[in-house]
Amino acid sequence: MDHIADLQRDGLALLDAARAAGLRAPVAACPGWDVSRLVSHTGKVLERTTILVREGLDAPPGNDRFVRFPDDESAFDRFADVLDDTVAALAEADPDSSCWNFTGNDLTTRFWVRRMANEVAIHRADAEIAAGALQPVGPERAVDAIDELVTVMLPYSAALKNPELTGSYHLHCTDTDGEWLAVFTDGSLVATREHAKGDLAVRGPASPLLLWAFNRVPADADGLESFGDPALLDGWASIVP
Repeated sequence: MDHIADLQRDGLALLDAARAAGLRAPVAACPGWDVSRLVSHTGKVLERTTILVREGLDAPPGNDRFVRFPDDESAFDRFADVLDDTVAALAEADPDSSCWNFTGNDLTTRFWVRRMANEVAIHRADAEIAAGALQPVGPERAVDAIDELVTVMLPYSAALKNPELTGSYHLHCTDTDGEWLAVFTDGSLVATREHAKGDLAVRGPASPLLLWAFNRVPADADGLESFGDPALLDGWASIVP
């Protein structure tokens, strides 16, 4: 899997969809956001990653390192430049080089290579939904993004967002290999890659399963099915970063 090539491809697709939607189009999954906010948010995340990787920082860069994104059509050209710079920085970096990240684990550039590919894939979908032209996320990228969410992102965010969450979730891709069991006990998560019964199961093709897992579509969208305790759907939604 070529995370950097995927990052570049999905970044350009995000840009195309954002142009088609227009800066004032609402972003459904992020209440209060419009496409301008989506572009500036994703652009800043990419800029931060470039600084972290190039400088090998052991803490996040301060806000004084960033220039505010424009709130007009020039934001699109700025995003294109930022994307190119991030792709170059990640391609040039040693993936094993030391670099801070917010989880406190895998403090290497490799973390950011994967994180940016999956971050931009999700925000590409946001832009396409805003433009009314959502394209499926490729199965391989979708599986990788679900895996990162369940095994890397959620253990970090669960304790911050909902330390009382208790219950088990089984996620199952039906069009490619990919199954996970996420067991929450008072906000603490143990995640495994296996076929096992959960208190709630959500199954279906990898692309809509990914979009459900990131709160972009409901659990009955595009061939998805859910079984078990429906009350746990809200619990999952409450912890997704």
